[in-house]
Amino acid sequence: MNWKAFWNNKVEGLQVGRVLKGQAMSDELMQRIASRIVIQLQLQPTDSLLDICCGNGHLSKLLLPHVKEIFGVDFSESLITSAQEIATENLHFVLGDATQFSLNQKFDKVLLYFSFQYFESYAIGKLVLQNLLKHAKPGAIILIGDVPNQDQFFTYYNGPRKWWQWLKQELKNSNDMGKFWSKQELLNLCNELGVKGEVVPQEPWQPYAHYRFDLLIYS
Repeated sequence: MNWKAFWNNKVEGLQVGRVLKGQAMSDELMQRIASRIVIQLQLQPTDSLLDICCGNGHLSKLLLPHVKEIFGVDFSESLITSAQEIATENLHFVLGDATQFSLNQKFDKVLLYFSFQYFESYAIGKLVLQNLLKHAKPGAIILIGDVPNQDQFFTYYNGPRKWWQWLKQELKNSNDMGKFWSKQELLNLCNELGVKGEVVPQEPWQPYAHYRFDLLIYS
């Protein structure tokens, strides 16, 4: 799947890619998701936050009142251009690939939300986590949020129509769901990188809780 081309064609009013039944999620729901992230990352007014795969920056903007500074990184030129329209003196957006971007700064907290599925192999996932850890201060908290759960694959692909859709997309290399990760895979990555990982179930009100989970990493 050519993810760069896919995301370059997705610029939406609310957080890019966040839809329910074909409609962009309401700002109220996005605010509730942001409030949950604030709790999970234990955000403090003095924190610097790194938001990887930030898209058009809508979620970053919702988190800004809770921290001192945010740097958002995304590899899509069109999404970063859109995000830069809402940039401020303490909300910055940078073009970069999650596997290899380099900022001359380390952060108190790191967020990668609704995007880990687009790293479609164990090896690429490891490169991403390694790079996030390079940008994390000692004792930082990293949240890998909204990860499709391999154990719930057939909860999402829950009938002949979706099975057929999945097969056609796989044959055309156009499956826009990306990889369903197992919890153990992510915990194994954490073990290999020498950090503690904690799988966190999503709360029932969260829009994709029936087939997704979160992962907290403590550096």
